[in-house]
Amino acid sequence: MIEQTEHGWPTGDPRRFFDAPIDPAHLRASSPNVYRRAWRLAVGVVVGGGLVGLGIWALVAGFGAAEVSWPLMVAGVVAVLAGVGLLLFGLLTGGAATPYRGGQLVPGMVVEHADADVQILTLADTSRDPAAPPDFAYRLVSFHAREGTRFVPGQPVPCVAHGFVAPPWSRRWWSFQASPVAWATAEAELVDAAGRAVPAAEWDLVLSGAERVADIRRRLTRVGRIAPDDLPESLRRPPTRLGVPVEWQADGRARFVGSVAHTTSAG
Repeated sequence: MIEQTEHGWPTGDPRRFFDAPIDPAHLRASSPNVYRRAWRLAVGVVVGGGLVGLGIWALVAGFGAAEVSWPLMVAGVVAVLAGVGLLLFGLLTGGAATPYRGGQLVPGMVVEHADADVQILTLADTSRDPAAPPDFAYRLVSFHAREGTRFVPGQPVPCVAHGFVAPPWSRRWWSFQASPVAWATAEAELVDAAGRAVPAAEWDLVLSGAERVADIRRRLTRVGRIAPDDLPESLRRPPTRLGVPVEWQADGRARFVGSVAHTTSAG
């Protein structure tokens, strides 16, 4: 059981990011994502390359016919674009160690474990505006547990949030992924320290979110937003944003009144 502290660090605080050494051997043995990049790259090369080739053939055939075949031309363009997209998807997929290179620590709890299929309910701030209040959301993460790893329903699991996605114009992230800290290190002290970096209020929020798991599981995004009124004051208006002391104004925006140096020296 992780010792939870009232203190922890507010979301976005520099001390809230994973900076412990990564154990490569332990990561290879624990993380189900260790072969993810190779698999996606193979799919991108085989399927994506095939689609590109098929698309080029369709374009040549459509343009070289006695009368231009617009259906073939359109199909060719779609196939080429889809193939290039798959190739890029494979090439841009990060390795299993990528999330732990500076990812933010977030709380998680095992909500299901059946035949090695595990689901963890996680929580993260999805706001992209440093001066705006936090925008917390649940994310249900699923994976197939590797042999030798242990996940028990109700078990608190410190995680690293990563893979945030959203269009450039969005003020909040639409979705994210999370990976347990225990995949990156076998040191129980480091896992416990990661759990203590998260405020108790966020751990309590994950626990109370268990009643929403059935609803979140039915959603395609596996994301469940949390209304500001359902957050405790310490999370709705944290004392810092990005590790900098702030004062909350009447319009709900934060005004920065200090610096990161002030916060880190006080810690």
